[in-house]
Amino acid sequence: MFSIGLSLRYFDFRNLLSSPRILLIGLSLQLIALPALAFAITGMANLPPSFSLGFLVLAACPGGLSSNFISFLLQANTALAVSLTICNSALSMLTIPFIVNLALDNFLPATDTVQLALFPTALRISLIVLLPVVSGMTFRRLRGRTAERLLPLLRRASLILLALVFILKLFAPADQGGSALTLAEITTILPVALVINVLALSLGRIFGDIFGYGRNDQLTLGVEIGIQNTSLAFLIATSFLDNEQALKPALVYAMFTFFTALAYGLLLKPERAPHLWQDFTGR
Repeated sequence: MFSIGLSLRYFDFRNLLSSPRILLIGLSLQLIALPALAFAITGMANLPPSFSLGFLVLAACPGGLSSNFISFLLQANTALAVSLTICNSALSMLTIPFIVNLALDNFLPATDTVQLALFPTALRISLIVLLPVVSGMTFRRLRGRTAERLLPLLRRASLILLALVFILKLFAPADQGGSALTLAEITTILPVALVINVLALSLGRIFGDIFGYGRNDQLTLGVEIGIQNTSLAFLIATSFLDNEQALKPALVYAMFTFFTALAYGLLLKPERAPHLWQDFTGR
């Protein structure tokens, strides 16, 4: 989240007012359409309740670093990606407990699982999300040249650290922080995760086209909807809800969504393919 803050500038907030319609479309797709889509698909799939809960937790955690990075790599509408990140970082304090509590009421109504209290949860999320973002923005404002040098390094480091968390959860024994994910669970979760992801990516293309936006906007909308903040979903499932089973949909989702989002972007902008490695490595 600090890396995201380093990529933002205070005058980027003006972008929130310069193109409010597409911003509202993106927020509506992320905060309303995606959770509704996840709720409908998990309901039809007849998943175990904790897996269904996990998909709703994931849908409630809008993308951040990875989605912004893909928009950057594909030279899409980075300003829109940044604006959506700013809004989602603020709104997630309220939307996450609301969506997760609805999911708890629907999927685990008879259990002793604790509901997420709105204001304590909002405070915890603000410390995890907003505080480091604002710190990164402030650092950039005070030390702009240093921030420019640090940003590509921290962006790659953040992706590597997220990959390490993913590997730990996937392969480590349960008593050492792993999730004990089995092949049977993967085969149960993966088809639902793929359907949700493909439909989420498609929403950006469909609604961008309906409202007359070009491929850069369609690309950014799809990527922002299709990639979720899996590290935040890990935290909510384990630390907030103490439900290791609800972590597993986010874990399976994280296996492929970076690559499906990249493939979606290259379908819209195939000319970017030869430049991806150079832009990623800076060489």
